[in-house]
Amino acid sequence: QTFRKNSVTAFCFCSGGIKCYLSTNPRNIIMASKNSAGSAFQAIASSLCELGITTEAKKKDDDASQKESRSNHVQEFFRNVWQTQPAIFRSCQDACANKDCPLFKAIHMEWDDVAQMLHHCRESPSRAPLFFQNGNPITDPETTYANNPHAAYLDGCSIIVNHADFHHPIIANLCNSLQETFPHVYANTYLSPPDSHAVNAHADDRDVLVVQLLGSKTWKVYRKVPIKYPFENEQVGKNGLGVDPSVFAGGLCFEDEEITLSAGDVLYMPRGFVHEASTHTQTATTTTTNGAIEPSFHITLALATHDWCIASILSDTIRNTLIDNPEFRKALPIGPCSEYGGAQCEVDNFLKQQLESAMSLIQTNVTSGLLHEQMTKKYSMHNSRAGELRRIITNRKRPIEDQAEDNCVGYYAACRLTLNSVVRASSVEERNRVVLEEGRLRGLTVREETMQSLMTIVALMKEKSSLEIRVKDLRSIAPTESMSMCSNQFICGFTLLSFARCCVELGALAVVKEAEA
Repeated sequence: QTFRKNSVTAFCFCSGGIKCYLSTNPRNIIMASKNSAGSAFQAIASSLCELGITTEAKKKDDDASQKESRSNHVQEFFRNVWQTQPAIFRSCQDACANKDCPLFKAIHMEWDDVAQMLHHCRESPSRAPLFFQNGNPITDPETTYANNPHAAYLDGCSIIVNHADFHHPIIANLCNSLQETFPHVYANTYLSPPDSHAVNAHADDRDVLVVQLLGSKTWKVYRKVPIKYPFENEQVGKNGLGVDPSVFAGGLCFEDEEITLSAGDVLYMPRGFVHEASTHTQTATTTTTNGAIEPSFHITLALATHDWCIASILSDTIRNTLIDNPEFRKALPIGPCSEYGGAQCEVDNFLKQQLESAMSLIQTNVTSGLLHEQMTKKYSMHNSRAGELRRIITNRKRPIEDQAEDNCVGYYAACRLTLNSVVRASSVEERNRVVLEEGRLRGLTVREETMQSLMTIVALMKEKSSLEIRVKDLRSIAPTESMSMCSNQFICGFTLLSFARCCVELGALAVVKEAEA
């Protein structure tokens, strides 16, 4: 049923009962009831939805269809949103059928899970994390941070992990669940400290579902689309292709407002829409009990729609059809001299004959059934390859521990560290045990806002050598006067976990084993 109030339309997609939602929110809103299935996308589609663009045509369509059954929320998404306009789905964890839903598990990931994923990514040189600082890539992460994402984070870098579904089982299972709805899905993750942004304004060649897991992030989604349904070489804001100023002058989606995603919110973005995101402290909505602002961690679930369109599938199918015939593999007689190809009229006649033969072959062999088969083969191949790598991470046990009996410092000790781990100051013998790569310094580069407080913490730990404390409580040992308002905002649990991991890896702190604790 459709309701109107203050020129706002609120829809009720009812399943097994009547639910209504009235709002004075200036955005167009869709409200859906819970679904009983465990599919991740059904949970997303069943959540409160804010549409990015409201058009007269959309209003007329809503009026005409208000008597229809709206129990199929996924169908509503593909009818009104898919490839047409951005949309936000709020608090999607509330629409999950149960706690076993892959989306529910993803939204309830914790900072220890993020650290585990970063460690696994660091162990995979071919898929090493990418570091960005205020929109600029770190070109030599090995020299600057020894490829340690925690060290980069402490210096104010955003961390991007491509194909994160190969690095954490929860993300792998989420992609598998979404493949019940979409042909193929893969995941990239973005970890951004407060007051930062990873990349500048740009458009993508794929549709995406942005799932906010921890913290919050502010987005600008621009209304004007510079290139509709772009391919890889048409992504503005990337690879030297600029964003036309008219895009920024054309206003924002969502009633010309910035939007903030909090944990559980999902942003759907069709390919081609220019967007940018940041974690400004003024707009942060997620703080810890001690007033610290949480960093932002979200998953971008990529739907490679540029690869699924008729232009891509048809061109690939035609090419495969033609190259199966040896006659179409020969070089064309077009060259700089007549001896190479003959007179112009001879060349033209030859090309006409070749074109007629090619068109005849295409019309005979390229059918709708063949296109369907090629598309299915294409995404099945991607799913099979991804499935193998996802099974590896899903079946993987905890990080392998060093075989040394006293493994309390160094790389392998650091990789096991969680917020509940207990640490202490290391002894001279333990520090000397840590052997660093040639040229690597035994120190950290830390962003200015947190440097004094973190250095105070490690100095006090060394001074009180008998002190044993959980990582999550490290902040409590620093005197209040050493914690400025700015520093107080930036030292959250993940900052402490990253700092402790770096200190243990470098040998400044040691892990207290359970028996000792």
